[in-house]
Amino acid sequence: MDPLRIAVTLPHLGVYGGIRRFLELGRVWTARGHQVALFTPPGAAARPWLPFAGAIGTLDDLPRTTWDVLLSPDPALFLQWKVPGALRVFYAVLEGAPGARGAWRSADLVIANSLGMARHLARNRVRAVHAPGGVNTEFFRPPDPDPRPARARAVEPVRVLVYGRLSRKRKGSWTAVRAVEAAAAASRVPVTLTLFDAPPPGAPPPSFGRPLAVPHEWALDPTQEELRALYGSADLFVSAERRAGWSNTSAEAMACGAAVVCTRSGTEDFAENGVTAATAHWPWTWLLARKIAPLLLDPEARLAIASRGRERMAQFTWERTADRIDRALEAALGRRKR
Repeated sequence: MDPLRIAVTLPHLGVYGGIRRFLELGRVWTARGHQVALFTPPGAAARPWLPFAGAIGTLDDLPRTTWDVLLSPDPALFLQWKVPGALRVFYAVLEGAPGARGAWRSADLVIANSLGMARHLARNRVRAVHAPGGVNTEFFRPPDPDPRPARARAVEPVRVLVYGRLSRKRKGSWTAVRAVEAAAAASRVPVTLTLFDAPPPGAPPPSFGRPLAVPHEWALDPTQEELRALYGSADLFVSAERRAGWSNTSAEAMACGAAVVCTRSGTEDFAENGVTAATAHWPWTWLLARKIAPLLLDPEARLAIASRGRERMAQFTWERTADRIDRALEAALGRRKR
């Protein structure tokens, strides 16, 4: 495919998994010779937190250049901003996003970022290209040597990690915490819990409203290296997301060798129950606890699921995601020339 000029409109460049997607894709596209630029509203966070070789600008700069492709995951920005002649691509990343139906209908091409999102679009009679998210497997990988097998044989407390975005209920952080408490009580296996988050500026310190029944600590605003270390030291990662498009944290934890317990939301592409993860059909505390407890009691089963999960995640590179999107763009642009 000939090099393309790709403009991506985003609400900000803050530390969110959804933003990581476009920083990573931009990295791959730029290496392939495409011209890539990210545009955000004036005053929005405009410094990417990952290395990015493309251009950064405000939305006011967008009309000043000719683009082959205009892509956005944000329905409001997608509907508001147009560039004459550009292929309009809506990247569907979240079920129930306000304005998403209008974005689907006005797009030249719709991309789904997960199997669950593709099914959601199909139910709404939207034809979409399935291009699941990815993981930077060169960065997110297990530590070498990995201390977890020896720690399991030593019968040390099980280290559990949870994404602690308490302010967003759909992330399910509080549900995950309560499930860990319940599983630890039922199994009588000692656990230590770590929660990580990058709170928005000015947000109050995270609080549960009551003491937890398990020892816990917070890792706030971790660097990428610190985040990788958290994943790499966790025996178990627990996610209770609902309405997720692609669960970045579950995928990253799996790539780093943690055994993953999760809901099906945003994980169906890589989390196979009993094989690469322990999955709960619904984000209910008791149901997640029933998935966690056996992995607390059986270290060998926990290590086996973690190993198979790590192997599965090797298939989900950002290069693979870019391949799928590139083919879809080439086909859509080719149809325009006929």
